Amino acid sequence: MASSIEFNLFAPYNKGAALIGSFSDWEEIPMEKGKDGYFRTKVELEDGIYQYKFRVQSKSWFFEPDQWVDITDPYATDVDNQENGVVRVKGGERIVDTYVWQHDDKPLPADYELVIYELHVGDFSGGEDDKFTRGKYKHVVEKLDHLVELGINAIELLPVKEYPGDYSWGYNPRHFFATESSYGTTEELKNLIDQCHARGIRVLMDGIYNHSEASAPLTQISSRAS
Repeated sequence: MASSIEFNLFAPYNKGAALIGSFSDWEEIPMEKGKDGYFRTKVELEDGIYQYKFRVQSKSWFFEPDQWVDITDPYATDVDNQENGVVRVKGGERIVDTYVWQHDDKPLPADYELVIYELHVGDFSGGEDDKFTRGKYKHVVEKLDHLVELGINAIELLPVKEYPGDYSWGYNPRHFFATESSYGTTEELKNLIDQCHARGIRVLMDGIYNHSEASAPLTQISSRAS
């Protein structure tokens, strides 16, 4: 049974926007702009996984004024290899994933007790067979007991926001609400956090929010005044 799923884009300085996606054979679905600066539209979707983008009249310095460009949803929580936003629908609602937290009841150390290990997922864990294989969340989980033995009770993850390519320290974010896909899925990130909590390890998240790079959706939408 299909349900009405809303797509919205906050772009108060832009004149026009449309939704395109796998559910419309990538044909435009008009979006209406509200007084609050949001463009909105609703689509009838069955439970499943869909890809989508917004087509926007951009005000970025990287394009001609009001040029129509296709951009990834700046609020997408999952982005595929083609830079499409990924939306999951289950039970008639949008979801991020179906992970169920297991260790929310575990006591964690107070701030003054923290012994923090700064950790870059890709370089900390290595791979299964090749020392140059990109590390993933699941590989970090495999080494958590070693950190406990060292007396570590908190890890600070270097930024895990989705960035261009697969090799970076994460300080060049492109998608601020999607996690870095080369490390694994959102379920695997949540499992890493859950497994840390099971061992009494707090998780701190490093983040960069004051800049981005040229291909980031927010940069492509409106970098010049209206």
